[in-house]
Amino acid sequence: MDERAADAEVVSIDDLLERVRREGPVLRFNNDVVGIFDPALAVRIDKANTDQHTVPDSLIDFLGLRSDRDPVAWREVRALLSEQAGRLASPGHMRDLYTRMHGFLAQRADRPHDLSELSWWTISQSLLPLLIDGLSRADVDALIGEQKTRYNAIVLQNFSFWRRIIDFHLSRRAARTVSRHIRRRARETAPREDFLQSLLPLVERVGVDRVAYLVSMVLAGMSGLPGITAASLLYAMHRFPHWHARIREETSALSLEQLYALPIKSLPCTSRFVKETLRLWPGLFALHRPASHDIDIEGVCIRKGGAYELSSYFQHHSPEYWQNPDSFDPDRWLPERRQANKGAYVPFGFSSRACIGSAVGHAQLLLFCALVTRDFELTVQDVPAPWMQLEGFAIPVDFIGTLTPRRS
Repeated sequence: MDERAADAEVVSIDDLLERVRREGPVLRFNNDVVGIFDPALAVRIDKANTDQHTVPDSLIDFLGLRSDRDPVAWREVRALLSEQAGRLASPGHMRDLYTRMHGFLAQRADRPHDLSELSWWTISQSLLPLLIDGLSRADVDALIGEQKTRYNAIVLQNFSFWRRIIDFHLSRRAARTVSRHIRRRARETAPREDFLQSLLPLVERVGVDRVAYLVSMVLAGMSGLPGITAASLLYAMHRFPHWHARIREETSALSLEQLYALPIKSLPCTSRFVKETLRLWPGLFALHRPASHDIDIEGVCIRKGGAYELSSYFQHHSPEYWQNPDSFDPDRWLPERRQANKGAYVPFGFSSRACIGSAVGHAQLLLFCALVTRDFELTVQDVPAPWMQLEGFAIPVDFIGTLTPRRS
């Protein structure tokens, strides 16, 4: 979650649902913060706020050391990365991704782990070659160091003084690694298939430092919510074993080569299971965004310097859009049962700033479900009983267990 002022208003989901029912979908909170809880209006306001965003200046720009400052709109960057994400979701890349995830879990099989942590690292580390192709072992270690800073901040929420000092040095090492690869790749003529390749055309316009910043943003996206979602998927398999069995049966009916192509029509149960997990336990429950300029849409006025909040958790749990919204029911996504939810389902963020790697992210979650059901047996310790912590985001707690390779 974004840091908030000490006197920021904290509202429970039940109180929020009741207040929206009484007062409508636009609420005024403390400190000039406006809550937007109508899905269509939320998208319009967020788009109006972000359409004018550009890639932020670096220290070089602030010091006036760059003679030509070419502003690059975030929407241009998003277009480049989103297009590349589609290419990276190809069967060949999914084969490599599955192999990396399998290898990571196989090395840690047959002994107890914190399954939330294991899921997080399985997802996060396996994505690194899609960020930058051709990493050496030392380079991988440097980027894993940056991922550790994300894990410490997001999951462990360890903000101690010494932890911050260590994380600062880990981040600096990762930044140097990224910058070195950008400089080297800018001199190469043969293209590579990774996210960095899509950003290289910007080097001449904005410099290595700002492209390195963009790569760090992609790395941050890889090193956060996807791993948390994978932990929720594994937890749901434990909580609802009949769905675990259905996914195993469905994915085992396909060859690995068929699976890498992710034929959604052949994976209806797995797809519904992933969609419902993302609905019930979304990533960040709320987004707190400062207004970069005055916004006035449909009578909602947000002044520059103020802020607004959007909530995927509210939209995913509102009875206005869902029947029995607090129940885990993947079959709600069957065609004959699907509700018109008016854009309330936002698993990868609101459209104006939705996850740029959602094509890869969604594919990886499907592969993760296949991997842990068809290739491994899951055993979870009953004491202490695992439970889902809901504080800003959903993550299973006391979720200790073992993954054992299945014997053919």
